[in-house]
This record gives sequence, structure tokens and C-alpha cells, in this order.
Amino acid sequence: MESVTRSSRLPRASLYYFGIAFGVGLVGFWPSFFSRLPSTDAAHLLHGFSATLWLIVPVLQSWLIYRRKYRRHRQLGWAALTILAPILVISGLHMVQLMIVRYHTTHAIRLLKFAFLDIAALTLFVVFLALAVMCIRRKDLDGHVRYMAATVLLAFEPILERVFVFFVPGVPGFAEAAYYSLMTLEVILVTLLFFEWRGGRVRLPFAIALGFFVAMHILMTPVATTPGFAAFADWFAAI
Repeated sequence: MESVTRSSRLPRASLYYFGIAFGVGLVGFWPSFFSRLPSTDAAHLLHGFSATLWLIVPVLQSWLIYRRKYRRHRQLGWAALTILAPILVISGLHMVQLMIVRYHTTHAIRLLKFAFLDIAALTLFVVFLALAVMCIRRKDLDGHVRYMAATVLLAFEPILERVFVFFVPGVPGFAEAAYYSLMTLEVILVTLLFFEWRGGRVRLPFAIALGFFVAMHILMTPVATTPGFAAFADWFAAI
């Protein structure tokens, strides 16, 4: 009886979680993307809309499960996995290429930092998706929802950067906002892990995500400033 009650609460809780995530994403990207759609090039439009849809899909998926529309949930999940996710990842990698090209014009080291961070995040995004699929095939609903939530947290890093830059006074630019964003995500994940610990079981998804953001916090500058990464970035941009 307890497991049934718990499984019925999970879709409602995830609906709120993903709904808040979408709202924050909309606010964060409003000044630099949504308010400038007519003047935005096709590459940024494709990535921006695919990323936005990725924030919307979990809201719809949670609602479908909450309303017990399991067939629609599976259909939407399959479409998101086979169509939307590849578009998001490929367009994201293209954004990295454009950042590296901009670096050679501006020589702003933050662009190489973001390139390292984004390549790593997109790689982990694919891993989380694969693990989410494995969990649902094992009928592990908790694991599935948490891995999907972790993919949204990866998308939250650039969202929070823009929240800090556009809405928090005293933040001078994206170079500083990236670290504020990472620290915020670390606090969020420590809080989520605390509640999991209080609930009696700490699951891997949030622990892996926390380790990732801590690693990026520590390694982003040292790695981005090495000649080896600069050479890799040039190779990647030329693909």
C-alpha cells in the first residue's frame, strides 16, 4: 500500500518540479532569446527551441502519468528520445563550435571554458538519458524520474547564468555568472540529496550530477587554459 501511495505522489511532485524548471528557463532566456526571435539566426533558433521543448516534455510526461495516460506517455517519450534529444545534442555541439570560432575573434577565455563545460554536459546528458531508459525498462520509476530530472538540471546551468546576468545586480558578466550558476546547482543538489538521505535511500542520479558540477567548478579554468584543450577545441570546431 505504501509503494502505491508513493508512486502516485511521484508524478504530481515531478509535475511541480518540471513546471518550475520550465518557468525559470523561460524567464532566464527571455532577454537573450525569446525577446529577440525575429533577429535570431537559424542555428540558435533550432537549439533554443529544442532546449525549450526539452523543458516542456517532462511537464507533459508527468501530467500524462498523473492522469494515467500511459500509452500517450510512451509515445511522447519515444518521440523525445529519438527525435528531440538528437536535435538538442547536435545543435548544442554546433553552439560549441560557434563559441570556439568566436574565441579566435575575441580571445575571451570564458568561451573555451564554456566549450569544455558544454561538451562535458552534453556527454553526461546522453548518459543520463540512456540510464533513464534502462530504469524504466526495469520498472524503476524513481530512478527514471530522477535521471530525467538530472537532464533538466544540466540544462539549468546556462539558464541560471542568464538569471544572474540579467536579473541579479552586481554580476558583471557571464564569466562570473558561470561560477554562481555552478554554486547554485551544487546547493540545489546537496539539498535534494539531503532529502533523499532523510527518506532512507540516496539514489545515484543526483549524486552523479553533484559530482559533475563540482568537477566543472574545479576543472573548468585549468582545463580550458591548457594548450591541449585549445588544440582539441580547434579540431572540434573544424569538424
